Amino acid sequence: MLFDELTTMNGAAAIHPAAQEAIEWEVRLRGEAVSQRERDQFETWRRADPAHEDAWARLQERLTRLGALRSASSVAVRRALDEPSHARRRMLKAGAGFAALALAGIGTRELVKVYSLDADYHNGSTAPEKLALSDGTPMTLGAAARVYAAGDGSGATRDNIYLAAGQIAARGTAAKRQPLIVKTRDGIVQTNEARLSVDALRLHTVVAVQGGDAMLSAHAGSRIHAPDGSAWSISSGRIARMPETSADIFAWTHGTLVVLDRAVPDVVETLGRYYRGYIRFPEAALARKVSGVFPLNDVDAALRQLAEGLGLSLKLYGKVLAVASEG
Repeated sequence: MLFDELTTMNGAAAIHPAAQEAIEWEVRLRGEAVSQRERDQFETWRRADPAHEDAWARLQERLTRLGALRSASSVAVRRALDEPSHARRRMLKAGAGFAALALAGIGTRELVKVYSLDADYHNGSTAPEKLALSDGTPMTLGAAARVYAAGDGSGATRDNIYLAAGQIAARGTAAKRQPLIVKTRDGIVQTNEARLSVDALRLHTVVAVQGGDAMLSAHAGSRIHAPDGSAWSISSGRIARMPETSADIFAWTHGTLVVLDRAVPDVVETLGRYYRGYIRFPEAALARKVSGVFPLNDVDAALRQLAEGLGLSLKLYGKVLAVASEG
């Protein structure tokens, strides 16, 4: 993931014209047959406005940092992620150990914030990962999922899960004295025996309920009963029923993204967890909605499918850039 302006571009917010032009020049200059005329035009663009030079410098800085993160992922970041949660926290706090020393060169604090390196559970793979919490609660982590759980010293109650990023599936157990509780920045989901899919997206939290019912609460106070088979959106104090069924939402656990009349930023963000690079779609496309079935085990094909469905063409530059455009 890129930071600041680039992170915003991957969501629904508007792109600053200079930043958008910088990305377009980056893509053009990566082409195999770049003419001298194009290079001269690029230099003219850079000199035409201080905002252009600033946007270009910021883009290069973030692409460089992305490269640093990727090269470090096989050593420093991976070592940090593979540490048990208590050891990882101690290492990050003390700034000690091989991984911490290596991470320091690219900003340990920023990595902790962006990647939630102190999370109790995480999935660095694109395949769903099954595990059990310390109390035996079964849970499946989707790509890039980051979870904080009870027993981490925070004083949280038993079976209390905070989903910081990504998507999880977890099941409540009626035999336990306390319900399963999953929290996100948007709200709280509580159940005694249902299976839950909870997806912490930037614009909202998507919840699906199977095999029982659940109680959904928005942080602003709204509260509703969610029956078996339903799917819901929680955002900014609002809870709304979604057109998908719970089976549609749970399809991610089998490698498929199913959406009905879904905002494009949701789909781009989800596919971004599997692509891991920077994805750019035109601002006009981000204001639209789509329906479809997208293969999560072939993210390149999924991105092309999304672009074609919006009447756009897509260019992929390895696993660093995916740029959709008209024509």
